[in-house]
Amino acid sequence: MIQLDDEEQQGIELAKEGSTPDASKSTSRSRNEERHPLMKSGSNNNPSDTAGYLQRLMLDIDERVSVKLLMRVWGPRLELVVRLMLVATFLDDSIRMAMHFGEHVEQVGQGWCLKWLEAASPMAVSVVAGILLGMGLLAQSLGSICLLALLRPVAAIKALIGWAMVQPVLYAQLSNFEFMSETLSLIGGLLMLHVHLVNQEHRQHSSEVATSNTTTASPSPSSLAMTQLLGRLLLPAAYLYRAGLFFSSAFALDETTSLGAYLSSLSLFVINAAVLVALVASSTLVAAGLKSRAVALFLALANLGFVLVQHPFFRFVHRVEGKWEVDEDAIWMPSVALPKGVSPLDFGPWDIYDLHRYYFFLGLSTSGALLLLAQFGPGDIAMQKDEVLLPVVARARD
Repeated sequence: MIQLDDEEQQGIELAKEGSTPDASKSTSRSRNEERHPLMKSGSNNNPSDTAGYLQRLMLDIDERVSVKLLMRVWGPRLELVVRLMLVATFLDDSIRMAMHFGEHVEQVGQGWCLKWLEAASPMAVSVVAGILLGMGLLAQSLGSICLLALLRPVAAIKALIGWAMVQPVLYAQLSNFEFMSETLSLIGGLLMLHVHLVNQEHRQHSSEVATSNTTTASPSPSSLAMTQLLGRLLLPAAYLYRAGLFFSSAFALDETTSLGAYLSSLSLFVINAAVLVALVASSTLVAAGLKSRAVALFLALANLGFVLVQHPFFRFVHRVEGKWEVDEDAIWMPSVALPKGVSPLDFGPWDIYDLHRYYFFLGLSTSGALLLLAQFGPGDIAMQKDEVLLPVVARARD
């Protein structure tokens, strides 16, 4: 049995008296849309509407359970899951850094960013690298925990963005385009979450002082809109990189005299070209803010499938006689920029496993960034800023 809220009960009572509670239903719809950004009320009278199928689907669900109540209960939990996905790479990286701090200090000390200090004092290189990595460890661990618990979340986001910008320099990964593109997408998600949390804090603070004579400093709407636009433009960076990979693969046809090999190569060309067009079109829609919520949801799910296939680190280890060992026959070297004089043969099985683990959680965080766009919308500077992801059918209840 579906429990009706006060507004819906009032509408039924007015309907029994012969009145039409248009104002009450309008107020109920507007409040529902404000509480749940994923949902928007609609009408099912026009079956030719593009959202007609979703409306009928939501109506079928609403007959069994109150969608309004469902979103009210699970909305905050869904937001927590998305935030957890977003900071997953920071949490995992902080754990690995704490467990192998000395190795990270040595790796950063061998990078080009501290080479100039090595000639003066080799000891100073280790000290500076240790200080920088210690600050990064605190920024990642404390920033992730504070963001999950919503304790000074704006400051936590700034700390995470700062580390995301410094990390590629310290680890000499500026030429690793896969890592850089996913880092840019991650920063874009953090910027969008920053705008959402700033607006949320301002609304809460304004409601607390509404009855007093004090005034609050309101954040500039234009600066917040530009920040959200920048974040949305950075989100598809990872997919533009993959589009470039498919572009290079699409035109890399091998010369052959075999008809079977030619048809196979041609089929691969068609597949790569189709994926290339899909990625470029999706990235353009996200950047422009046109159908961006639906496209971001699709890209997030597709990216989850991609990282599960490309970086399944959990499949590379197994226990042998009570100890964890890496399956060297199943593991492969991922794409990563290496310093000069270092080859993939210099990496041991556990080093390759750590790389896969890192890229897995980095991809998971990228999907979390896209889910933020699907949940909160593209912002004010967008071609379709009022896009609806889940229409909810408003219907009379007997």
